[in-house]
Amino acid sequence: MAALGKATITCPGCSEPLDLTMRLDPGAKAGPGEIVLKVDRSIVDEHLAVAHRDPADS
Repeated sequence: MAALGKATITCPGCSEPLDLTMRLDPGAKAGPGEIVLKVDRSIVDEHLAVAHRDPADS
């Protein structure tokens, strides 16, 4: 399914920017005229799997 939106957030631990992708959530209950987006967290999960360094060390 194609991405409907993108957003960039900053990791509060190391200040690295993370690009999030949002897609339609086909299983969500939406009212008339509403859509529900689901954030693909895989980039966040991958980022958190590695050790964070202190931003002062960079």
